[in-house]
Amino acid sequence: MAPSAEALAQETSQLAPFVKDVIALRQAKASKAALNQTVLRWSGAGRPKITLMDEIGRSPDEYRGDGAGRFKMNQVVTFVYDRQNKGLTTKGEFFNSTELGVFFSAIEKSVAKGKAVTYTLTGHQGPQELAFVPFSQKAKYSVKVNAVAAKPDSNGVAWVTLPHVSPSDSITFTITLAADNAAAHESFTILNYNPQL
Repeated sequence: MAPSAEALAQETSQLAPFVKDVIALRQAKASKAALNQTVLRWSGAGRPKITLMDEIGRSPDEYRGDGAGRFKMNQVVTFVYDRQNKGLTTKGEFFNSTELGVFFSAIEKSVAKGKAVTYTLTGHQGPQELAFVPFSQKAKYSVKVNAVAAKPDSNGVAWVTLPHVSPSDSITFTITLAADNAAAHESFTILNYNPQL
């Protein structure tokens, strides 16, 4: 029996180890111990560097009230980045998913029920992988990346691969939280693999 598209997405994705850890954070309700373990694991020797996808800014319909940022992913990635780059000096150009030699980025955004948020990435190159992980596995949402629509898999994760992106191309993605979603808002960890090829 051939593996499903969902299984192939998970098995072949460069993002799979990160997604697995984000799902573990969800299951541990982002406890302090789980957050600390994630920081240590992601910043360990031999692990790929990751940065915050902070250049996407804010969407007007982004939810920023009580309960936003349930994964605490922005803090996790900031701590990991600091541990991985200790001793480096910069010109204040922190947290950009196009940073040379850093192929992975992540950010957490929250969306209100019945609303959609849209963000754009630029300057990426090569085949791009994106994964969208809601805090609730049962969240009702949809994702569209450029012209590619993705539905959540059995873990609630939406996966998108763009076969080729040039630095001059834009990657625009929209997350829509369904009007009949059980919760009034939902937090999403968004991950990207940008091989810079």
